[in-house]
Amino acid sequence: MRRLRRAALAAVAAVLPVLGWPTDVTAQPLASAVVEEILDGSELFIQLRQAHLHEKAIAPELVRTQNSRGQLAFSSGAAGRLNRFSHLRLGSSCFLLSRGQILVSGKQNGCTRSSRMSARGTNYVITLADNGEAELVVLEGTVDVQSLRDGQPSGESPTTLTSGQKVRFSPLGLLLSLQRLSAADYAAILRGPLFQGFTAPLPGMPALQSYLQRTYPGLSPAGGQPTAPVISSDPLVVSINLARERSGRPVLQPLPPGLAAENATYLEPVLEGILTSSNCDHDRPRWDAFQSRMAATMKLMPTSEVIACPMPARDWNTEAIVSRWMTSPLHTQILINRPRARHIDCVRLVKAGRAVGMCTLWTPLSGFGQ
Repeated sequence: MRRLRRAALAAVAAVLPVLGWPTDVTAQPLASAVVEEILDGSELFIQLRQAHLHEKAIAPELVRTQNSRGQLAFSSGAAGRLNRFSHLRLGSSCFLLSRGQILVSGKQNGCTRSSRMSARGTNYVITLADNGEAELVVLEGTVDVQSLRDGQPSGESPTTLTSGQKVRFSPLGLLLSLQRLSAADYAAILRGPLFQGFTAPLPGMPALQSYLQRTYPGLSPAGGQPTAPVISSDPLVVSINLARERSGRPVLQPLPPGLAAENATYLEPVLEGILTSSNCDHDRPRWDAFQSRMAATMKLMPTSEVIACPMPARDWNTEAIVSRWMTSPLHTQILINRPRARHIDCVRLVKAGRAVGMCTLWTPLSGFGQ
């Protein structure tokens, strides 16, 4: 049976060059990845079968998630964390990300249909937009990016990226933008779905922690929040608190890291739905379920939320967003005039050049309903 499976996989690999995928997947030995962790349900699959912990995928098999997240241990010694609704096909010298988002930690190369990322013990994130654009974020280390044509190197010189750089590539592998990551960018990633809730270790975590300590003291991959914060450093929260101070209200405090992780997990599919449906509205069933779950297990209760509707990411301006909210009596009531609210947490999602955000306000359970 093992020989039959290997023969079948080789047959699949033989047709991949026709589909424009990097042709080195047929090289030996076959790469593999073991499922180390599955979060948010059980919707992680290898080919068509539901995957289980410690199950192995062998190149060129497809690993995919639906409304779940998961961590893989690559045979290279690196680890990869797949976000929800992601597709990854294993190859001998790189994996192919055809949908979604992955965090890579360690010596593991990644590919999209237009680019190859060569890493040397690096922590980096690849995000593939629906329109084919790819974003690469180098959290720590160095990544060489080679553009591809029909799965083969284009002949152009590779682009070398280092710690703290973020780039976007066109569907054809052309460089569209290059930016530096700010402390707020790192905080948003560290408190997001690629870090929060996972317990399986990352091989490159010590190097990432060391880089953050040198560059942004106080940021920690464990929680993604500055240590012992007094006021949240999220730009949207800062703008909300400035408006509260102008109105004579006390500033809202950040959520504890555990609750911030729960909030990010709740908000990500809500924000994804807003971006894909063009309907800027609350997801009431999810909100009701989230409130009920938090009320049963926590001392704080999410009592209200406000939405920053989709806009071009380049136009994201937190002061302008809060100013628009302040023209609405309902939003003013939520953000300024509810004295029982004590905490706030905001999450922003950027995809295909568009941004959307949502903030939840939290009240101690003893004050809920007042």
